[in-house]
Amino acid sequence: MKSFLKPLLMIWMVCIAGVGHTLEVIEILGGKASQIPIAVIPFKDSNPKKSLQLMNEVIANDLNRSGLFSPIDISGVSDYPYDEREVNFSNWAALQSQFIVVGKIDAIGRSNNQMQVTWSLIDIFKEKTVLSVALKGQPSQYRVIAHRIADTIYEKLTGSKGVFDTNIAFVKKLDKERYSLFIADYDGHNPRAIVNSKYSIISPRWSPDGEKIAYVSFEKRKPVIYVQNIVTGERVLLANFRGNNSAPAWSPDSKKLAIVLTYSANSQIYTIDADGKNIKQLMRTRSINTEPTWAPNGKEIYFSSDRAGSAQIYKVDIDTNEVVRVTFEGNNNVSPSLSPDGKLLLFLNQDGGSYRVAIQNLLSNQVLRLTDGPDDESPIFSPNGHMVLFTYKDYGKLSKIGTVSINGLKMTPIDVGSESILESTWGPLPN
Repeated sequence: MKSFLKPLLMIWMVCIAGVGHTLEVIEILGGKASQIPIAVIPFKDSNPKKSLQLMNEVIANDLNRSGLFSPIDISGVSDYPYDEREVNFSNWAALQSQFIVVGKIDAIGRSNNQMQVTWSLIDIFKEKTVLSVALKGQPSQYRVIAHRIADTIYEKLTGSKGVFDTNIAFVKKLDKERYSLFIADYDGHNPRAIVNSKYSIISPRWSPDGEKIAYVSFEKRKPVIYVQNIVTGERVLLANFRGNNSAPAWSPDSKKLAIVLTYSANSQIYTIDADGKNIKQLMRTRSINTEPTWAPNGKEIYFSSDRAGSAQIYKVDIDTNEVVRVTFEGNNNVSPSLSPDGKLLLFLNQDGGSYRVAIQNLLSNQVLRLTDGPDDESPIFSPNGHMVLFTYKDYGKLSKIGTVSINGLKMTPIDVGSESILESTWGPLPN
């Protein structure tokens, strides 16, 4: 079952060489960073295969999805360079490309059943190679190699880890009596079902250690919480208390979860160990408290509540139970999620009848709406905090999933088929 987590572990880095080229780190937080123009050239292939020719497209799509890069249209270019010696810097500067990615693919191994991808990132303005890397793997692994190339470029030019070699999980409603929890590459490719049920599945949440997914199932004729171990395939019933059991949220160390129980008329937040022991009520109020999410410091939990009359987002200190209101703009604010550095709050903002994904800088309290709505749901940060995975209605009908960059410049659908998607979650960075 470990292959579910990372089925392409045979890839390894042969060399990575910086050339003393220092780049300014892009400041993401609190503003719209300018997009970096970059050209990703088709790699020269010693044994051409159609799938391998798409490697440059995968890299360009990854960088484009982030909202921080603007891939150059190279369809009119007839003479592609494959290393720095072949780059005409004047021509590429005229195309306003700041960087260019070139490379080649060589068949290796006793029977040419492996490949080595050698590529370089070149600064057009300074006419220098920023780095050169060689990767080895199976030809069937071309997509994950491309994702890792995009991750390396992203980290070099932004100073932050890329998330293109990560996974997402999502619930797909196949028909009236069939639901499946899928894991896929972050862009929707290579989906594989890990849970199948005749009953509805909602609220999947990936543990920070990458080994488990908690979710809510209705198979006991009411909401209960299960934890699915992705490595072993074991499934454990975490919460089946009286009333409804819902909204699981992992602590940063993966040892606890915050959950919502409805013993009486109103939903309340509890914490529970990952093995189902030591349940503890976090607050005791007459208001609805729901949708918990942990702060990265593990000391606070953000949640939505109607205690002020409308739904707003609050945070509670786990040790002192002190509660502070966080959101004030809009009629209702729900579904909180924290960035990995704890500086940004992601949520659904409802104003004028539309639910849209919004982000709030917790240092300045400035709010930026990232999507247009009108029926967006379940936003969650990428592992580096630079993109958002969310659910939206396709022309008011089927629910789909997509990503939006936190500068609001790029919204991209994720194609996972024609069925309706209920909710989704983003896995952590690979170890």
